Amino acid sequence: MMEERSADNPAEEPLSPETMELMQSIVVRHRPSDPHHMRTLMTNAGLQSGAYAMAVGLMWWITVAKGGAQLGDSDIPSSLIGMQFHSISIMVPILVLISSFVFALGSYRGNPALLLIGGATALLVAYLVIEPLGLFLTGSIGEARVALSATGRLAVLSALTYAATTSGISAILLSWVLGQHHYLPFDVFEMVDDSDEGDDDVSSPFP
Repeated sequence: MMEERSADNPAEEPLSPETMELMQSIVVRHRPSDPHHMRTLMTNAGLQSGAYAMAVGLMWWITVAKGGAQLGDSDIPSSLIGMQFHSISIMVPILVLISSFVFALGSYRGNPALLLIGGATALLVAYLVIEPLGLFLTGSIGEARVALSATGRLAVLSALTYAATTSGISAILLSWVLGQHHYLPFDVFEMVDDSDEGDDDVSSPFP
């Protein structure tokens, strides 16, 4: 069967061991039962990613760009890194996107360096999210309502961006495996049952 596929696709190069290992990790993590199920998982992940991304944009537009004045953004002093809240509200989702992507890549490939970078970026995001509360406790922000509003908005933007990014990554990876699994020298879907014996790949923070 593999010889026939190679003959039909002469330009198709054999997949490297690292690529096959990555595919195994993706399949075991998402646990599709067959190509149809994988396509369904991919479609759902893509729809979720788009919905979450739209929610991020609408949330920022309504609560920061248009409603920031009413929520007291002008009373929030500059961050300790020298940025206004308006800029922080843009920077936080970008950092979450970077952190989620790097952490997911490091998790799938088992790369400690990427995991370290992703974790460090996530820690910076956490600091920026809770900083308004710290400024309130130190007296830099006069009203608790303003600090809670700022932290709440940043937290929601972070959560929505994380959901959009991880869902998008899942959709992309599943689409890639779906298009390449025919050229593997083994049945990737059989590994889902075999993975029940261990939980190294299943215990992932990503959906």
